Amino acid sequence: MDTQATNLELAHNFDYLQLPIGVYFVAPDGRFLTCNRRVRQMLGLPLEGAVNASLADFYADPQQRPELLQKTIQADERGEHLEKEIIRLRVNGREMYVEDYCKPLRNPASGEIVGYVGCLVNVTKEHEIEKKEEALQSKVEELTYDIGRVLHANTSTLLMAQQTLDGVAEALGQRKLRDLIALHEDELDEQLVEQAAQLASVIEKFIQGSDPARRGQALPEYKWEDLSAKIEPLRQARENIPVELRAAALRSAAHQVTLIAQEIAPGVLPRERARDLLHAAAQLERSGCLIDVLTTRAAVIQMDASLRSLRDFITSDVREHELPASLALKHLAEHAIAHVAEFAHSAKVEIVWRERDTDAQIAGNERDLTRAFSNLLHNAIKYSWRRDRARAPWVTVRTYTRDQWVCIEFENWGVPIAREEIEQGLIFQLGYRGKWSKDRGRLGTGIGLTDAKRVAEAHGGTLAVESRPATPGGHRPDSEKYYQQPFLTTVRMCLPRTSPAG
Repeated sequence: MDTQATNLELAHNFDYLQLPIGVYFVAPDGRFLTCNRRVRQMLGLPLEGAVNASLADFYADPQQRPELLQKTIQADERGEHLEKEIIRLRVNGREMYVEDYCKPLRNPASGEIVGYVGCLVNVTKEHEIEKKEEALQSKVEELTYDIGRVLHANTSTLLMAQQTLDGVAEALGQRKLRDLIALHEDELDEQLVEQAAQLASVIEKFIQGSDPARRGQALPEYKWEDLSAKIEPLRQARENIPVELRAAALRSAAHQVTLIAQEIAPGVLPRERARDLLHAAAQLERSGCLIDVLTTRAAVIQMDASLRSLRDFITSDVREHELPASLALKHLAEHAIAHVAEFAHSAKVEIVWRERDTDAQIAGNERDLTRAFSNLLHNAIKYSWRRDRARAPWVTVRTYTRDQWVCIEFENWGVPIAREEIEQGLIFQLGYRGKWSKDRGRLGTGIGLTDAKRVAEAHGGTLAVESRPATPGGHRPDSEKYYQQPFLTTVRMCLPRTSPAG
């Protein structure tokens, strides 16, 4: 016998009831006519002999069976088979989920349905996993929605804090608030150091000009020692106190001097000397408070911008989907600059936009692209140092086209990014903050570059970061001071162009 004949004979004599999946024939009312061993095992039926049971009795929801049969008949009338219909069964008190592949059997002469034939596949484990995933997804969506609401409430709280700090700064400042805010932190710090030196001189004159015979009547000796011990620290504030701690430390020292001055017994020492001491201490304490208020105010504005970006980032997957649109690069750049304008003003950083007249178009999600541009510009502002005492720090924004790409660059002069952090992709990891990014206690969430890279790639684009010493011939890479010198950092996002540049 040849191979083809052998195959035909095997096929003719094949016992379909031995298939490794559940096979059944039932009457219209669900009563089993026959079924294979897999169905018997699945439903806990006798493994041998007749089956005195109905498939309908195993439905956990009896109403599901007539609905399933109706679908089966409708599919058959279209010349199709019903596939992968999920049925919830109850077998010996426990629930089971099966996929049912079913079709009706008809009398060839009358067309009347005389039964149903089908296959059952146990998918209980898969269904349970799917339900857990759906529940988890639901929780994630609920959580992200709640986080969005919480972050929105926090931005309102930060606005209240900013308004309160504005009032405190107005009360403490001897000039208008806008003039004080316009001063760079280096200038404010310079004033603070000068006032600390002045207080040191006033304390020294107060001690030297006091009659030794009457000193004990004015103050206990240990108070004189406390005053004397503050002279050198006040004079050496720039050298001995880190800049981020200087305002608080000098404010505290000035307050202690004020408390001592208020204890001076009246009528023992010349009144004008005690008055000068109080005045110098009060001036330094007020300046320290003012700088702390302005620094905190800038941090509030910075964190407000970070939280707004974080809220958009977290809720991006649960917001209503926004269809891609044709967008002008110039329009997106303008929006990004407007979003961070207040933060730039509080940080005393100027935004210089070059090549702003390009009319290139890109296709994408306006909200996501604006957020990505804003994040990159926010970072450039945050990590800028002052490079010219005659001018405020600045960041440069460039927009241009190159072949079929539209590019936007953000460049700043200041905090470095280590080479290995770029080469190993660490800066793009969610929540990662660079080794040198905490310079002067700068705040951040570590999502800006992560989010911007995801947005760029989702739009078919790229994001690249370069950071190199700003001054040629500066400290060598093997020097301890290599990362203490200013770096020029450029972040470039390029996206596919949809129209020619102007």
